[in-house]
Amino acid sequence: MRLFAAVEISPDVEAELAEWWLLAGEHFDPQYWRPVKPAGWHLTLAYFGEVAGRDIDDLAESLAACAAVSPPLKLCCSGFGVFPRPQRPHVFWAGVDDVAESGAMRNLARCCRQAGHATVRKHTAGEAPFRGHITLARCRSDHGAFFAAPDLQALPPLPELAWTAGRFCLFQSVLHAEGAQYRRLETFQLSGRANRHA
Repeated sequence: MRLFAAVEISPDVEAELAEWWLLAGEHFDPQYWRPVKPAGWHLTLAYFGEVAGRDIDDLAESLAACAAVSPPLKLCCSGFGVFPRPQRPHVFWAGVDDVAESGAMRNLARCCRQAGHATVRKHTAGEAPFRGHITLARCRSDHGAFFAAPDLQALPPLPELAWTAGRFCLFQSVLHAEGAQYRRLETFQLSGRANRHA
């Protein structure tokens, strides 16, 4: 199974972000860009790739340990951008920041990556630096990405959308012709204490 760990978006934030995307999405040529449906919006903490059934329990146990030491996350949408670079974008995203500036979001992502590194995928912990984001659109092809880069300066400003996340989940990604669909496998409550000295 293709697995990843992610924080779900609160319904209120999802609704407001969808309203903003109705305006921003007009700048993305549908010939080249495929929007991600709101049901697929989430904040990815770690991607584990293909995981054999015998390893899923070990991974879940390690993720539960991460949740036990992480406090609830105070998050806020902030800005937008593209991956991997503006000259050849493949993904358009809305940024997510840690409102408390405590490092809790980044620490949780690091712990989840290390859980994958220790159990199922030896290079998980060494992936690209973590950048909190919600993927809103994907380019349909490399050719389209080269010729259809959106004008980010023309997009309406993203409103500040804040929420508190008290849990994260282990998801399975199932690929379909119309895009990936996600199935929640396990939920982990964030029960650690906030670092008052951060």
